[in-house]
Amino acid sequence: MKSAVKILSSERAAEKLDGFSYDIVSIAWLEETSAKRSPRDILNNYKILVMLEGRATVFIDRDEYYIKSGDCVLFAPGSLYHAEIDNDEGCRFAAINFNLSTPVMDSEFKNVIGIKDIAVYPQLINDNLTQSVYNIFENGFAESSGHYYQLILLLKRLIGTVFYLGSPVTADTSAKKGSSNEEETVLFCHRYIISNPSEAVTVETLCQLCNVSQSYLYKCCSNVLGISTKQFITNTKLDMAAKQLLQTDKSVAQVAAENGYSNGYQFSNVFKKKYGIAPTQYRVRNR
Repeated sequence: MKSAVKILSSERAAEKLDGFSYDIVSIAWLEETSAKRSPRDILNNYKILVMLEGRATVFIDRDEYYIKSGDCVLFAPGSLYHAEIDNDEGCRFAAINFNLSTPVMDSEFKNVIGIKDIAVYPQLINDNLTQSVYNIFENGFAESSGHYYQLILLLKRLIGTVFYLGSPVTADTSAKKGSSNEEETVLFCHRYIISNPSEAVTVETLCQLCNVSQSYLYKCCSNVLGISTKQFITNTKLDMAAKQLLQTDKSVAQVAAENGYSNGYQFSNVFKKKYGIAPTQYRVRNR
């Protein structure tokens, strides 16, 4: 009878990965049965997406990425993107939206993973991991006992798989033009809002900064994101507030004030309309 013992030493890379902790914002499951183009969206959190069936093309700025079944995609906050499902065969994917538990981890995480906007890792998801995604997402949507812990473990497994086994593909830029003026305007407004969290940003403020009319700015937000300028401001503010609720112990009233809301009652109502639960419940449920 053979026996063996091996003393293991920690790896530097493993220590770095183990140093990150995550807050899951939401999970998403999508099944499309026909060709479709999604509206553009600006991410205010990280997203890791697992392509389970079908194929699609993701566009960021002048880059396009072709993704198919078995691929894994990691998005960084601030990415302006949209996706196109290529044909009537449709597709199926699962996604976890998350933040780092403390803001100081962001730059280090990006450096360790090696991501700026998006990274596509081809043929990274095997059958065993696919089945785990199905099972854990089913528990997540059913809110079964332990579902959040299972999702955290799945997220860590996906990030570890990306880090150790993933080799990101290079984007195809030959067929794409540069960002449109509308996209650049929306990105400029987004950067201004997140750089001035306590300011009660208005449509008029953004118009003055961009030196454009309200109708033109509305057109930009509508064409790029499919929403009004006012909703764009609200969504960005609420996403920042939601992150702060999870990353700090500040009161709801303080979080509201630090994100441009002078009225805590109004903040709670608007927050509940977007997330479905009150800020206090959101913090308890997701920490």
